[in-house]
Amino acid sequence: MTYPRLALRGLATIRHQRLRLLRALTTSTLLFMPAVLIAISAQPAGWIFPFTLTAAYSMMIVLLAGRLQLASVAGLPVMQWLGHASGSQGWLMLPLLAGMLLLMAISARRGLHKGMQFWVFCLLLSNMMPPQGLPASQHALLSVAGALYGLLLGRWGLRGWQRVLPGASPADTRRYAWHLVLGGCLAWLVATRMHLPHTWWLPVLVVGIIDPSPQRMIWLLKERVYGTLFGGVLAAALAWWQPAPAIHMLILCLSLTTALMLMQRSFRWFIAGLTLLVLSAMPVTQVEHGVVERVADTMLVGVLLGSLAWWLEIGVKHLHVQDQDRAG
Repeated sequence: MTYPRLALRGLATIRHQRLRLLRALTTSTLLFMPAVLIAISAQPAGWIFPFTLTAAYSMMIVLLAGRLQLASVAGLPVMQWLGHASGSQGWLMLPLLAGMLLLMAISARRGLHKGMQFWVFCLLLSNMMPPQGLPASQHALLSVAGALYGLLLGRWGLRGWQRVLPGASPADTRRYAWHLVLGGCLAWLVATRMHLPHTWWLPVLVVGIIDPSPQRMIWLLKERVYGTLFGGVLAAALAWWQPAPAIHMLILCLSLTTALMLMQRSFRWFIAGLTLLVLSAMPVTQVEHGVVERVADTMLVGVLLGSLAWWLEIGVKHLHVQDQDRAG
């Protein structure tokens, strides 16, 4: 390749990355702008959580499961309502969680499970959060508005970030459903029984790591463990600092921008950014006193699911060798 052509290609790459950076920064700023306006205005602070949560999750669904984005406009607010409704009724939350995990496993046939996981996250997070003191109609309106806002941001600002996951085979889907429903429900029961500060954290880790493919599960395990640990440390530092609301939102915007720019190069930093965003939405006292528990939970889930993934990988290789012997 001649030097002029190489120079032109380098300039085109720089221009492309600059445009991606500006788009990611603009999208991140617009995502948190409503929360900033609510924080500095005389509006109730309870408005921030239902709007921002569905907006962020709706945008993430656009990235990971584009075909699920329109259904999520209704699905995410419904998950928020169900999570709040079952907050004081543990017996109701368990069948709801099991049903959503089963639905998530079924969606793996079309490669939509990583988008559907944000429905489950929304259910768990809303179940753990204390009541916001908002009327049901107002809460529903904020949730739907947030889901629509996140959908528009994802489709407008993140067109080059979308990923398409392959669908799973029927056998992989059945194994995935069994592991997901059993592991997710057990994690939620353990967290509830132990009265952990963040009851949703253990099942979120389990749901996010378990995958139909053992190889991808091992990779997700490593990336999510590192990303969760990094995000937890950053969230603890931010909670200790307690900056002004405007500075807090600016830090979150820059964190999300960095996570989006590194998404295709380092998934662990993308997870770290998401972990920071989620933990920053929690009460400061829970973040300060829950970092040690989060580290312990992450390592425990990592060891257990790492052992499961290793065992599944050995089993898949053994079956592959048997098929080769029969063919030979």
